[in-house]
Amino acid sequence: MPERQGFPFDTEEARLDAELTRQELGETAQELANRAKTTSQRLVLGAGAAFGLGVILLFVIRKFLDRR
Repeated sequence: MPERQGFPFDTEEARLDAELTRQELGETAQELANRAKTTSQRLVLGAGAAFGLGVILLFVIRKFLDRR
């Protein structure tokens, strides 16, 4: 039996390899999109919480200063 050299060995293997690569790239892209979405959601949530805390702090300071 002769030794086979190189990859792909025939057009069907090349087609299958291309399809698997395409699927893997799609999964990778989806995972990266999910991570980016999660990160941006956390940033927005953190910014909103910081803003809310700042507003509350301003009200507390104002109440404190009005009592003087």
